Amino acid sequence: MPSPLRVVPLILLLTGCFSASMVGPGRRRGEPGPAPVTGPVGPATTLLVAQVQPPRAADREQVLPVRAAVHLLFSRPVDPLTLVPQHFVLALADGRRVAPVAALVGAEPGAQRSVTLLLADTPTPPADGGKPIAPLTDPISVTVTGLLHDVDGRVLEGLATDLVPRTQPVFAVLAEPVAPGPGCEGRGQALRVLWSAPVRRPDAGPWPTLVRADGSRGAADAVAVVDADEPLLEFCAPGPVAAVRVELPAGAAQDGRGQATAAGSLLVTTG
Repeated sequence: MPSPLRVVPLILLLTGCFSASMVGPGRRRGEPGPAPVTGPVGPATTLLVAQVQPPRAADREQVLPVRAAVHLLFSRPVDPLTLVPQHFVLALADGRRVAPVAALVGAEPGAQRSVTLLLADTPTPPADGGKPIAPLTDPISVTVTGLLHDVDGRVLEGLATDLVPRTQPVFAVLAEPVAPGPGCEGRGQALRVLWSAPVRRPDAGPWPTLVRADGSRGAADAVAVVDADEPLLEFCAPGPVAAVRVELPAGAAQDGRGQATAAGSLLVTTG
């Protein structure tokens, strides 16, 4: 009769082989596992710029008086269903942090990368003689603190940037080719220019110059019809050769106060 000490290793070996041949109840041998969960492809969405501006007439139609409008420009459109004021924090120069009273997304298709945050004005002193609140100043930075998403589902929480003050002129940030729209019929091409804050085209403003891929240069001679007070303009020009750079003179657009935009030169992005 074999010694019990010799039988035990044999039993353990047979048990291990039998267990290894067993297939779990949830899957048959050879069946593939669940597909891995993948998120949106491409580079991360970024916060390109943010600038403080005085509130526009439409911005003042809030329950509370509005002191300032903070205009944000993202590299992709945001999901408006995830846009709420509580997803942002504005830092003031004195160290206080406040939430905006409203968050609005641009209406034009190309402007849905822009978000306007409205900062309430300093509340009136309490009637019962309580301690008044220190006057609010313009914010100096903004942070996305909630689950704001872009249209592809990327979470934008954690994006932050310093604010361009209202004392600096509005400037062009991005240029991209688009199909000529209303107002540009018969033109060979159109460039959409996005700005750091809402703009409009002045009646007698200077025209941008388009530098084409073949080295030729020519001025834009028309602007597409877009909604007023959006941070974009679409400049059109004749000719089939695509523009690779646009040179914007000072005053090619005006901000909501009627002040001229800054001069600038932008490479045309295609993706």
